[in-house]
Amino acid sequence: MAFNWKKNIREQSANTIMLLDELHLHYLSQEEPREDIAFIFKAYPHIAWYICNKMPELAAWVNMLTQMVANEPLPSNMDSLIGDVMESIEDWIIYVTTPDDYHRQSFNEWDENELTSLTDYSGKTVVDIGSGTGKQAFAVAPFAKSVYCVEPVWNLRRFLKQRAEKEGINNIYIIDGVIEDLPFAPSFADVTISGHVVGEDIPSEISAMERITKPGGMIILCPGNNDADNDNHSQLLELGYSWSKFLEPGEDFGGGYKRKYWKVKD
Repeated sequence: MAFNWKKNIREQSANTIMLLDELHLHYLSQEEPREDIAFIFKAYPHIAWYICNKMPELAAWVNMLTQMVANEPLPSNMDSLIGDVMESIEDWIIYVTTPDDYHRQSFNEWDENELTSLTDYSGKTVVDIGSGTGKQAFAVAPFAKSVYCVEPVWNLRRFLKQRAEKEGINNIYIIDGVIEDLPFAPSFADVTISGHVVGEDIPSEISAMERITKPGGMIILCPGNNDADNDNHSQLLELGYSWSKFLEPGEDFGGGYKRKYWKVKD
């Protein structure tokens, strides 16, 4: 969907698809077959070749899409089609090209006290899952002993590293990983945090966060949900999480009231 975070998103080259990380391509392969992606593979066969060779497990998906339009002429409006595709994955495109376009959005300017007031981070080992451009990690780094940023997008990991160097922060460590497969031993962290990450499979995601958190440590989702009494909210309450709401400022996509959740691990 279009977030309007990047003014020239429709002008991105189709080749930008080759910058996507493996998790992005896996997500695309799990969607209903997209004719627009199929036509891009037909018009730019080097993109299809690249994906098949970078991720052989997706070759069947690429070939299926290619066959889907094998006997169809290319649309006369390919530039518009490519623009539509770029808009539909705008967040991913920004992550792999210009993370600053995400980092500067007004919704990222929420009051860091919403996070730092929930527990004492002094001398603590913190894991931040899905770090993005570092809102949560950099908020707690001045207090913590160490902060491990788990981020699966290579270009965001580079952004985090460069930001830490620029700001002179030397207790942030950047690691490739996803919430479904966190690269830490059980009870590794004193505090485990995430923002805009949990929601696909609440029980397994929370289990993964609690696994790496020490008994007596805290798990924090900030933000963890929109301001709505939805299924995610109900599941988190059933799992024993406390909550409150706070404002992510701005009228752009992402702004508005959100809910944060926290729990001390038994």
